[in-house]
Amino acid sequence: MIISTGTASGKSLAYLTPAVAACLDGGTVLYLTPTKALAADQLRSLRELRITQLRAATFDGDTPFEERTWVRQHANYVLTNPDMLHRSILPRHSQWSSFFRRLRLVVVDECHGYRGVFGSHVAQILRRLRRACARYHSRPTFILASATASEPGVFGRRLTGLEMDEVTVDASPKGATTFALWEPPLTELRGEGGAPVRRTATAEAADLLADLVLADVRTLAFVRSRRGAETVALTARAKLADVAFSLPYTPTHRLPYTPTHRQTTPKPALSPATADPSSQPGPAEAQSSPHATKRTPSPSTTEQTPSPTATEPAPGPAEAQPSPHSTERTPSPTTTKLSSTPDAGERLPTPHATEHTPSPSASESSPLPSTTEPPSSRSTTEPPASSGKGPEPADRPSKPSPATPTATAAGQNHRAQPSAHPEQSPSSLAWAIPEQAETDFNDLADLPNKIAAYRAGYLAEDRRLLEKALREGTIMGLATTNALELGVDVSGLDAVLIAGWPGTRASFWQQAGRAGRDGQDALAVLIARDDPLDTYLVHHPEALFGRPVEAIVLDPDNPYVLGPHLCAAAAEIPLTEDDLPIFGPTTAKVLADLVAEGMLRRRPAGWFWTKRERATDLADIRGGGGNPIQVVESSTGRLLGSVDEPSAHTTVHTGAIYLHQGETFLVELLDLEAGVALVSSADPDYTTFARDITDISILSTERSQPLGTGTLHFGEVEVTRQVVSYLKRRLQSGESLGDEPLELPPRTLRTRAVWWTLPASAVAPLAETGIDLGGAAHAAEHASIGLLPLFATCDRWDIGGVSTELHADTGLLTVFVYDGHEGGAGFAERGYARATDWLTATREAILSCECERGCPSCIQSPKCGNGNEPLDKRGAIRLLNTLLSPQ
Repeated sequence: MIISTGTASGKSLAYLTPAVAACLDGGTVLYLTPTKALAADQLRSLRELRITQLRAATFDGDTPFEERTWVRQHANYVLTNPDMLHRSILPRHSQWSSFFRRLRLVVVDECHGYRGVFGSHVAQILRRLRRACARYHSRPTFILASATASEPGVFGRRLTGLEMDEVTVDASPKGATTFALWEPPLTELRGEGGAPVRRTATAEAADLLADLVLADVRTLAFVRSRRGAETVALTARAKLADVAFSLPYTPTHRLPYTPTHRQTTPKPALSPATADPSSQPGPAEAQSSPHATKRTPSPSTTEQTPSPTATEPAPGPAEAQPSPHSTERTPSPTTTKLSSTPDAGERLPTPHATEHTPSPSASESSPLPSTTEPPSSRSTTEPPASSGKGPEPADRPSKPSPATPTATAAGQNHRAQPSAHPEQSPSSLAWAIPEQAETDFNDLADLPNKIAAYRAGYLAEDRRLLEKALREGTIMGLATTNALELGVDVSGLDAVLIAGWPGTRASFWQQAGRAGRDGQDALAVLIARDDPLDTYLVHHPEALFGRPVEAIVLDPDNPYVLGPHLCAAAAEIPLTEDDLPIFGPTTAKVLADLVAEGMLRRRPAGWFWTKRERATDLADIRGGGGNPIQVVESSTGRLLGSVDEPSAHTTVHTGAIYLHQGETFLVELLDLEAGVALVSSADPDYTTFARDITDISILSTERSQPLGTGTLHFGEVEVTRQVVSYLKRRLQSGESLGDEPLELPPRTLRTRAVWWTLPASAVAPLAETGIDLGGAAHAAEHASIGLLPLFATCDRWDIGGVSTELHADTGLLTVFVYDGHEGGAGFAERGYARATDWLTATREAILSCECERGCPSCIQSPKCGNGNEPLDKRGAIRLLNTLLSPQ
């Protein structure tokens, strides 16, 4: 069965009750989660039950080797992840025989995280698990849980291969969540082609995080990449250090945070009618901290119902209160604020997600087509920010506003809530500061320590300490990757900042759901990046609110996924004819190919693995394959970390800036043969983005259909990519500092793609009017890559693209968008199915952008190998109009 209800709706209790009952009855339980953080959180909850017969333990990469034997022999509730199940538990199933014989329940928590290629791998791992259970005569029940699964029953069947019952009714109580869509302002700086540069989402996130922590608002800031999370924390900490330095300590300077008791200004209750944002005058606002950065609100506000364009600005709201101790901020060109208060029986969608930039395009004079980069395993990083908590403002009124009564219930542990002050601007994002502050801090210099970063790669004990500090309020602000997106109990959060669209509606709702998890009202702010999809959503909030989450795309039958798992299954237990239905309809064909390649041997009893190597090493379930590249500090020989080989070309190339636990390093040398990247400590004021060129050839066309005046195709392609240079950008401003050449070998990828063509009769009139067809196609390609994640459960880093005025295989103007994973991941196929909606949204995203000739918010890509040349914004609009017009 699959339980698909909102965040904090009691899903954990729903599967925990039968799980504990199974353990008390002598059975065992296997709990699977995508992240170690969630497993550790669940273990803490289990131990708090204090049930002697419940022997719960984690079994993951953080488990000491001396404890693993005890877990195998004695634990009856094992919490692990797909990686350990794939590499350790299933290959050594005989050592787990006692556990498997008594296995009653398999819990797959936060199952919406299993999508794309990773989800396809997990689907095959679960099939191998079912096979191992059958070996020991157990038939466990599978319980799946997700806050944001679309068509949960269908998804559950594809993931497990089993029939699936659904539980989707959510009657849990919830507080109101105020949503704000925040678009950073354009600056006076100019990037490639003279395009205006927008202030980065991470810089905005750092300022907001610092302000919120100063206002005693416990905040989580989601940032797209590890580097971004580190940078946001560092920047916010620096801002708080400035605040602490500017205020010499006296007994009157007190921080608004009290660990044991806080006076609060509760947010006024909103009626159920406010579920319709268009009926509201605006979300509840709060006082801005006088010590925080000044933000001038957006000159235009957008409500949920209308879909405004850049040419129709709404009257600008009044400015927020100025901050005497920090820098002034330019007004945001567009802010959209929406509030939603669901009834007790109404479920607010909640989810999870990432971003990527399109791939390079070939130069005008080059015979290669214009291209846009496919996926990289890491997200683009914007300048980060850090936040902290600051002293209480001296000029704060001594009494609360009549509009915001102060809760004074004795003995309660109050939390600051947003308040609506009549005198305040409806665009202010600051929250009310409690009237009384009851705790003095001995040293204001400790103020920056109220903010920290959290991401994968930290030591397990460090991650657990950070999680505990956030729950207890020792840390008031945490900049994190999506490592804290899934289900971790961080109750007590007041606000969530989302720096850049997380890739899917599912991820957006999942991240927003981290705030207000104990039933309190909450604030969620989506800060738009310089990206076509972010721009589209800020100007078209109706595409985000009131829409179902995306269907979860995975393809367990992908031969590049299925083949390695068939080898692993044969190594665990020889495959027989009876096993073929478990692995899907393409199993027989893939087995024949594996036998022909010498990977398996066919005997009368079945298929056998005969090689000395570990079969599980064939499947890299999270990475892109290849041996990992070790990142080593050249001066000390210290191993800092590792990067998978495909990502090394874009993240640790020579000259790249590499961040590790708050430290900045410059990559001196990338040696692919030795598998080492040598780095040295550095403090540059810029960041780097790799750029590549791509060529593509069509291997086969599986489907075709008319699309307006053109034709839409889906099929198999071969993509050749080569990183040729890297772009330097100023850390805080995003200003381009130049392009440096690189010499790295090309990489070849066989995958699936969707592409559209236009006949000469349709494009000739455009050329006659002076439109640069190559630049128009290139611009449309960049924008369409940015918008596909709105229709397929993917991230921009999961896909790439190529465009050309005249492609060798089609003889026509052609634009490709392809999956960036070997064999495909289902994203391009989803684009083929939703082509009209997808390309219509692409056209609207370009139209919505207020720039003149194109910028990163609409058609430019930081990873374009052609330096974003040629690009024709108006031509792209005309080209898409021609494509989408009826014949």
